[in-house]
Amino acid sequence: MLRLGESPLSASRERSVDELRGAFLGRLETIPVAEGLAARVLRDGDGPSVLWLHGYTLDSTSWREMWSRLPGWRHLGLDLPGHGSSGPIVPGENLRTLGRKVADFCKREGIRHLVALSFGTLTATQVAIEEPEWFWSLVLGAPSLAGGPQDPRVGRTYTRLGELYRRVGPGPQMTRTWMDCIAWKGVEKQPALQEEMRHLVENHGWSELRDWGMWRLLQPPQQEDDIRRIVTPVLVVIGEQDLPAFHLVAATLERALQSCTRVTLPDTGHLCMLESPDLSAGPVRQHLEANHRTAGQAARVEQQA
Repeated sequence: MLRLGESPLSASRERSVDELRGAFLGRLETIPVAEGLAARVLRDGDGPSVLWLHGYTLDSTSWREMWSRLPGWRHLGLDLPGHGSSGPIVPGENLRTLGRKVADFCKREGIRHLVALSFGTLTATQVAIEEPEWFWSLVLGAPSLAGGPQDPRVGRTYTRLGELYRRVGPGPQMTRTWMDCIAWKGVEKQPALQEEMRHLVENHGWSELRDWGMWRLLQPPQQEDDIRRIVTPVLVVIGEQDLPAFHLVAATLERALQSCTRVTLPDTGHLCMLESPDLSAGPVRQHLEANHRTAGQAARVEQQA
């Protein structure tokens, strides 16, 4: 297990969040992924493609700070169902059908690298289960597994959100309830980050709480036997102060995966790559670069297979 030292905060935090987001949004293009799904692409990225999957109630623009630290790659951010520029969860959708859609998109686009955070790691792991040999690298931040360990306090917050959605609907009360959840602990230490995340949550429509759609995206359970099929090298990034359930999932992945490295970020909570982008970017870059293949290398590997 690796442990990283302290790193100075980004100077960009000193600038206006609105100014930074406005400039960033102007560099993005929205493209279709599959039925009801869209992704946002950084226009000025011309290197190998990396697909990023965000956390719950956020969207692909939450990766702004990480993308700024990883130049030389073509960054694409998937908006998960019911989030950002994607539509609501379609009837009959579950984790397996979503994973298949995203895997097919990656194969069409030649995307060989996946990075995900928290809620997004469920889909990223399912994508790798659907195509266990296609991807060259996978990064899972604050990982979760469908059917895996869950923090009871987070579960109670989800229940409360469902009740509020049915009783009062989207609005300040739901935003406040969600951002008071233990999973957000640590973000309050960075007012600019908290402001930006609050903006995303305030604009979230909560449509996944309608007709139990969100719970369908937690099914079927992801079994260790399925995870063992993944041959992709995996980097797990987790905050030292993350909740015990997520550390248990990280240990499960280390045990089940054929190739897995864990990096623990000091003084960092659950939203690790957002809370500590300076500490996260180095290990992520090293993992991407170490596992990327040139066209010639990829052709030789495919011939050998």
